[in-house]
Formats: sequence, structure tokens, C-alpha cells
Amino acid sequence: MRYLSVLFFYLSTVSYFVTFVFYLLYVVLGSSQRERRLGETLGIVAAGVSEGLSQIAWGVWATRALLVSIAISTIGVIARAIELGNASQWVKIVLLPLSTTYETLTFFSWLIPLIYFVMERKFQIKQVGVFVTGAAFVMLSVAASPSLAPSAPTGVPASLQSYWLTIHVLFMVIGIAFFTSGFGATLVYLWRRYEKKLFLLFGALLGALATIIFIVVPLFGTLQFEKMLASGALLAALCAGFGWLLLFVHREGQPVAWERLENIEEMVYRCNALGFPFYAIGGLVFGGIWAEQAWSRYWGWDPKETAMLVTALVYAVYLHARLTWGARDPGWRGGLVAWLSVLGYLAVLYAWIGINYFVASLHSFV
Repeated sequence: MRYLSVLFFYLSTVSYFVTFVFYLLYVVLGSSQRERRLGETLGIVAAGVSEGLSQIAWGVWATRALLVSIAISTIGVIARAIELGNASQWVKIVLLPLSTTYETLTFFSWLIPLIYFVMERKFQIKQVGVFVTGAAFVMLSVAASPSLAPSAPTGVPASLQSYWLTIHVLFMVIGIAFFTSGFGATLVYLWRRYEKKLFLLFGALLGALATIIFIVVPLFGTLQFEKMLASGALLAALCAGFGWLLLFVHREGQPVAWERLENIEEMVYRCNALGFPFYAIGGLVFGGIWAEQAWSRYWGWDPKETAMLVTALVYAVYLHARLTWGARDPGWRGGLVAWLSVLGYLAVLYAWIGINYFVASLHSFV
């Protein structure tokens, strides 16, 4: 094989898929004796589950497989950094393989599961592993596509050779990794909170987002006063409609024992609270210092900079709401504030994927 890193990323792709299956079996079969005892206490006992399969400690095997996957992926990241270092002394010095989409995806497939493993050891919420390992598998699969597969490593442009760029990128990817684990925990929380109604809420949210992307934004982009006014009114109607639906479902939903939700909600908060300073400081402070060196200005309202600022503000609102409304009312702390975490991660995806690959920006890369 041409590059050693490709071999290890291929192995980690297979390993993450196996790990994903283990976590999925854990969620479906409920192998944890402690959770089964809690379920019996609350009157929630799954029927028709094979006794033999349910006795297997799928959660333990999933965690072991996760460690193996992280180890294999670690070797791949190091190998790729060495390969890049052979073409660029700068990369060899900073040892940070994040110059292309391929390297970003493979680096995230190592960092996100690693951070999740730490949070899993803290909170013992293994259901999030389904989302995290599934995301890692998808990232590696996309990275292996012919359009992104690694070509001959090239040197880093002189304008990018700055320690501040390294610190800026590293802080932001750590922040995104924490946000990803927090989003996975948010999905678990919302599923337990709203159960079947969650499909209705996510369907309405995706419909509103599609309308904004394909109708509101193009209308506003015409710079014609009437169309801009119409797009603003449509945006306000969409936000009001989704807000009303969320309040209706939240109030009409069946009450859920808070002890079933508190630990999950705490994991959401910790992940977002840890990710916020990395993302905000890495983007707004360290990114500004590097931008001044590269482009002779600290801030230029580039689409990437603007999207990053909006993302940081959304998570700031989430943390404020969690620490104010949430401190007074567990209902707000859980069901409603959690949707701010969803909105924040959608903003992260837009700032990362949407800007990099679909909007002309100084931050676009291949």
C-alpha cells in the first residue's frame, strides 16, 4: 500500500463499524444489569428479549472495541503526520495533519471517540457511543472516497506556516470534538424525554431549515427591499411555528422521572461547557492573531468568521440558559434548553462543512 496511514485508517474503519455494532446491541438488548434493575423499578421491562443475548456484556465489549479502534486510529494519525513531514519540514515540526479534508476527517475520527471515551468513563452513558462511533465510521468512509483519497503530500504554503494557525486549528477541533459528544448525549436525552414525538420535532426542524436554506436565504440575497422583507417575515414565521410546536409537545408530553434524565443532561452540559472555551478562544482570539499575520487584519467578516461567531454565540446562550432558567426549573433545564444544544451543533456543521465546501471563503480548503 502506497501510504502506511491508509492501511491503519482502513483497519480503523472496520474496527469502528464493529464497535458501532457492539454499542447498537448494547442499546437494543440492554446488557447492563444495573439498568435492567432500574427499568424494573420504574416498570419499564423490555419484553421478548432473548435471555442468552441479554446476558452478554455488550457495553463492556463495546468499550473494549472503542479502545482498540482509538489505538489503531492513533497510529494512522501519527503515520500521516510523518508522511506530511517528509514533504514539509513545517508539518514535521508542528505534527498536526489538518491541511486537507482527508486529514481533517481522519483526525476527527480519532479525536472525537477519544474525548467521548473520557466522558463515558465519567458518566457511564454508553448509548452515546452509537452516535460517536457511527460518525467516526462515516468520516473514515467519506475520507476513503476517490475524490478525497490521499495523493502525494505537499508542502504547506508560506502564508499558513504559523504557530498561531496550529494553535487556532487545534483549539477549534478540540471544541468541535466536545460539541459532538455533547450532541450525541443531547440526542439520547431528547429521545428519552420526548420518545415518539421526537420524530415530529426533528421533522419540523429539518423542514424549517430546508425552507431557510432554499427560500429565505436566496430571497434575502437578492438585496431587493421587498424580497428581503418577505424573507424576514418568513423566517420569523418559521421560528414562531417551531417554537409553538416545541412548547406544545413539551407541555403535553408524558412526565418523565428526572432521575432517568439528570445524568444525561449533566453530560450534555459538561461537554458543551468544556467545548465552548476551546472553540471560542481558538476561533475568536487565536484565529484573529493568525489572521493579522496572514492577511494583515484581525477580523474581516469573512463567511467562516461570521459563522464561527454565530456558533459561539448560540453556545453562549445555551450555557446562560442552562445556568439561569435551568437552575430554577428542571423542565427548562432539560427539554427546552436542550434544543439550544441541537441548534448550536447545527451551527457547528454549517460553519465547518457548509462554509468550507459550499460558500466562497478564505477558509475554504480541499
